[in-house]
Formats: sequence, structure tokens, C-alpha cells
Amino acid sequence: MVSPSVVELPGPWAHEFLHTRGVRLHAAVTGPATGPLILCIHGSVGGWFDYRGVLEPLAAAGFRVAALDLRGYGMSDKPPIEPGQDVRTLIGDIAGAIQALGYEQAVLVGNDTGAALAWAVAAERPARVAAVVSISGAHPEDLRRSIMARPWDFVWFILRAAASRLPMPLFKYVPREFLVRKDLSLNTAGPMPELSQLREVAINIGNTLRGSVWNHRLLTALMPRASAGKKVAAPVLFIHANQGLWAPVFRRASRRARVISALHIAGTKNLPHAEAPEEFARAVIAWLTPPDTGADQGTGH
Repeated sequence: MVSPSVVELPGPWAHEFLHTRGVRLHAAVTGPATGPLILCIHGSVGGWFDYRGVLEPLAAAGFRVAALDLRGYGMSDKPPIEPGQDVRTLIGDIAGAIQALGYEQAVLVGNDTGAALAWAVAAERPARVAAVVSISGAHPEDLRRSIMARPWDFVWFILRAAASRLPMPLFKYVPREFLVRKDLSLNTAGPMPELSQLREVAINIGNTLRGSVWNHRLLTALMPRASAGKKVAAPVLFIHANQGLWAPVFRRASRRARVISALHIAGTKNLPHAEAPEEFARAVIAWLTPPDTGADQGTGH
């Protein structure tokens, strides 16, 4: 096992700890203190560092940007109880992190399970969300229904969901590095040795594997019956790989979101923020700052 400090990477950002709901969450934060807040949420195999390439260009555009380590990851606390990884708890963590950063609402940028969480927060806590950038992910209810309708298109998702429910002792027989490399090979358009090395180190931080396994369940998390059909009022940018499986997911997402647009970033797959950070940042900035309104989306203090 390694120390959480291995992911305390230097750069044009500050490492801050946010105290909310009885846990301490780590975030790398940069950008003007009065700028609209963008909160970046990683997926099940990763950490705040997945977004390190987009922090500076987003900040240069006038945004306050925070890349979060979810509970159970990186430099954040890792409570030793499974219920702490359920979607309701994590919705509360995200809402609390926004307030701990001094804001009332934020643009949520989420990838994979981070996207599922961003959608869930937008549906459950609409006052906290100004907009959603969903990267290769969807609301858990919509993704689950898409999988049920066309399971042959979602074999990897089904395997992940099944594996995340296996007894934890079984995972000691699976090399952690294999889990990281398999995920990257399936989700990127080409080799990414630096990110692979970072993720391999991060997953060996004490108690991180447990949180990562549980986090996979967010992809298709069961939402309470009363909230499963809730609409998302915030505008959504749906960034996806050039794969046919995302078409039916987008159709379902379009019925949930009142305003939504889709985008594929050329030369990338499911991690465009890491594969092509400059292009990703430009696309997000252009979407958030239409020429007639400027950068202020109402996410500031």
C-alpha cells in the first residue's frame, strides 16, 4: 500500500480539503475566486488527476475549477463502511462540496460513474447545478434501461456491474494493475502510459480498491421510485465516444433533460478530458460561454 500523498501532484492549482457531512474530501482547485464554479467528478477507475490537463485552460477562461477525489479515493477520506458509497450519500457529498467551496451551485463535469452522479445530483438537487457536462455516462436509470433493451451492446457495463457485487476477498486474486490497464484499453483511442501509471499508483493507496469496486455500482444504481423519473432542468452537454451504443442512451437522456446537446471530440473515446484536454476545454468553454452572454452562468457566490 502507498500513501495518499502520491497523488498530491504539483501544478498551477492548490490542494484543498473540503469538510462536509462528516468526511474530508480532497480537491485540486484553481482559477479566479469569483469565477463561476466547475466541479469535476472522476469515474470508478481514476481520481482528481484525470482532469489535471483541463484545469488550467478552464481557469484561464475565468472559471473557478475544482477536481474532486470522491470519498474512498486519492487524498479523500475512506470510511470503512459500504453504505457510504451509495448514490444518495454521494449526491450529498457533491452538494456539500459545492457549498464547502463557497458556492451555491456549480457546473458539474462528470465521466463514467462521475457522469451518473452528476445527472443524479442535477435531478435530486437542482438548485445546486447550473449545468451538466456528461462524459460517456448517463443518469443511472437511463443507462440501466438502455442496457436492458440492448444488452449485447453493453457487455463491458454488465461485467462491471456483476463484478462490483462479488465478495471483496475475491479481488485479492486479480492484479490491480490489470484492472487499470483493462479499463484504459477499452476507454481510450490510444495508449496513455502516464495516466496508466498514475492510476496504477492511486489504486494501491490504502482502502482504495474497495471504494473503486463499490463505485462501479453507480452506473446502474437503483434510484428511489419517487425520484427515478425526475427531469433535469439544467442544460446538459452529452459528450460521447463515436460508438453506436450511445445513440439509445442519448435518446433516453433527451427525454430526461429539458435542454441537451451531443458532442463527439475527434480522436478520442471515453476519456476526452484526458485524451485531448485542450480540445475538451475549448468545447466546454464554448458551450458555457455563448457570445451574447459571456462567461457568467450564475454559478458564482
